[in-house]
Amino acid sequence: MLFGALLINSQKQSRSLVLLFAFQGCVCAFNLLEGLGFSSYLITPAFTLLYGPMIYFFTLSITGKQPFKTSHYAVHLIPAAISLVFTHYTQAIILLGSLSQLGYFYFAYGILKRYHKQLMHARSDAESLKLKWLIKALFIFAIIVVFDLLRMNVQPITPLDLKMHWYLLNEILLLLMFSFLLFHTIKNSFQFEPVTLPEEPEAEQTDSADEQLAQQIFSTIDNLVINESLYRQPRLSLNDLANQTGLGSKEISWAINSSTGNNFCEYINQHRVNDVKREIEQDSPQKLSLIELAFQAGFNSKSTFNAVFKKETGLTPSQFKKQTQKN
Repeated sequence: MLFGALLINSQKQSRSLVLLFAFQGCVCAFNLLEGLGFSSYLITPAFTLLYGPMIYFFTLSITGKQPFKTSHYAVHLIPAAISLVFTHYTQAIILLGSLSQLGYFYFAYGILKRYHKQLMHARSDAESLKLKWLIKALFIFAIIVVFDLLRMNVQPITPLDLKMHWYLLNEILLLLMFSFLLFHTIKNSFQFEPVTLPEEPEAEQTDSADEQLAQQIFSTIDNLVINESLYRQPRLSLNDLANQTGLGSKEISWAINSSTGNNFCEYINQHRVNDVKREIEQDSPQKLSLIELAFQAGFNSKSTFNAVFKKETGLTPSQFKKQTQKN
């Protein structure tokens, strides 16, 4: 795991995960020292107030925000520092730490949801960038915290052997989760390239002049996307369109949203679905498979293709193909 952490240390947006690993290493070291009696003063209970901020910082970092650039993030570490004075109230500190973790996981989840909404307005490959694995990790971490809270509450009536096994299981689960984060951070490192995210367009009352302007801009964009087959670029972004049209990203996003009611990702995916439908209906002699047609149209995963196609047509790609062949 240490070797893996060193591998991702060069990635600016995943360095907070390296810090998380270093923190967990410190926790294990202090647990060992306290367990062997080398330290008469308990420190580890205070660490429970740091897990939440560490995961929160990692989420901020992985979504393109750098939490360590501004000093106000140090505020998140103050509760842990204060608790060092009161670690003799072990149960109370651990309870506060667990509740703190659940709170931070909730806020991290909110960040990921907002990040995905922004991605949908900026990238045509938003589905592959939405960090589903991190959302799963947050939920599993929350379950581990609740599990640990239960363990702490039944300790007075729990046999010593069971206490030890339960604690060991909890540590193994944490180790597995950190390994899970490391694996996906390395596997999905391409996702952590800088992504410029516009603000989500606000729903506003527009007059007829605004509607005409939006339609004119959209017509220009749509003609370019269709004539140049830009939708076939798997990682087409709002910025790419802005560079090709000379229009601003916000202007393009507003025009698409006003004219179609869809965000950028949905708009591009509609063109991709239409492209696949045309290929199926034409019964091209190339006889490409459905997945080959999907990749040709700009989709970059089978699951996204199937989900989007069914959403747009009400049929799976194979159902649509069978229906077309019958006709």
